[in-house]
Amino acid sequence: MEETFYCPDCNSKLERLYSCGSDSYICNACRKLVSRKTILTEKDVVTKVVELVVKKIAEEKL
Repeated sequence: MEETFYCPDCNSKLERLYSCGSDSYICNACRKLVSRKTILTEKDVVTKVVELVVKKIAEEKL
């Protein structure tokens, strides 16, 4: 099963393009090429969302 990767800017699923032994990832929402070094896994996206929720709750309590 192929792993799904996500855009670091908008958290949308990336489209994988495979050609001549090379992988490229494109975000159709941002309309840009995403570097392999910056792509997010599903675990990274969940962690990012949880951190944002915790931050939002902390701000509301103040």
